[in-house]
Amino acid sequence: MRVRVITDSSTNVPDSYLARLGIVETPAIVNFGVETFLNKVELTPEEFYRRLAIADKLPTTAQPSPRQFADAYGRLAAEGADAAIVVCVSGKMSGTLNSALVAAENAPLAVHGWDSQSASLGAGWQAIAAAEMARDGLDAPAILERLAPIRARMQTATAPTTLRFLVASGRVARLRGSIGDLLNVKPILSMVDGILAAVGQGRGYRRALATVLERVAAGLGDRPARVGIAHANAPEAAEAFLATVRARVNVAEAVITEIGPALATLGGPGIIALSAYTVDIGD
Repeated sequence: MRVRVITDSSTNVPDSYLARLGIVETPAIVNFGVETFLNKVELTPEEFYRRLAIADKLPTTAQPSPRQFADAYGRLAAEGADAAIVVCVSGKMSGTLNSALVAAENAPLAVHGWDSQSASLGAGWQAIAAAEMARDGLDAPAILERLAPIRARMQTATAPTTLRFLVASGRVARLRGSIGDLLNVKPILSMVDGILAAVGQGRGYRRALATVLERVAAGLGDRPARVGIAHANAPEAAEAFLATVRARVNVAEAVITEIGPALATLGGPGIIALSAYTVDIGD
């Protein structure tokens, strides 16, 4: 059985991993007013942030359509695959998994949907791990069995640079957001049961990022870990943060990538998200 992996662009898998592991990426849909774009296909990160800076209203995002997944299934079947594992961002945050399963009803190969219960590289690492196992010859049931403990060990946390975008999205009350920005208080957000939830706060962005790191590091302990940093148009800050992470975490592998439009719209430019999991024998 030849297994291939499909993921959506909101998992933020770096392009180098997509190419090396043959992962197929279905792009999320980004709407600026009446204009609609396929993320990373018709809208580059640079153009997204340019438009975000001048937009009267925040853009909206939508999951890939069933048609996009159907096209991916057909392409993989034509390339000789007889099974596909679709690793999606949390089903509680997006309809992506549902789109994949709707399209699977008439797919020319066996389709296995996988709810990562995470977002950004918290989901992306799972797509990467699945593709590595497929490359090594494991069949779909064995891959799904090994993905479960990886999902369970995934540690994620982030902090927005400002509450302005969360307020505009309706996720934070306007008064509360105004007071938070006035006091320079940044909420610490993490994936909890498949939902992005506030789990703490920090005064000032530097302290907030320190809290992000401590939360993730506490879940990792001193075991070697794969570490991912996703950022919203802040590559230099992401590099600096990775250096701090290396001083605190036993980093076996690290990647830095651009965050997707959905989280960038919520957290605003400059947001940094940390996702990591410990590498155990058998992964």
